[in-house]
Amino acid sequence: MNSNGTEDLRVQKTMTAIDQAFEELILTTDYEKITVAELARRARINKKTFYVMAGSLLR
Repeated sequence: MNSNGTEDLRVQKTMTAIDQAFEELILTTDYEKITVAELARRARINKKTFYVMAGSLLR
């Protein structure tokens, strides 16, 4: 997955959803207490999808 904007539209939407969910969570929850389950729930994605995308998020 490229992080230069050339990904499939579905990938872009998923990444945006993850980013937005994290931004919402960080305002109300201590960083150490944010879970993948809660992040995925707020982003409306499956936890497995999060782990697939996690490599792209860390780059």
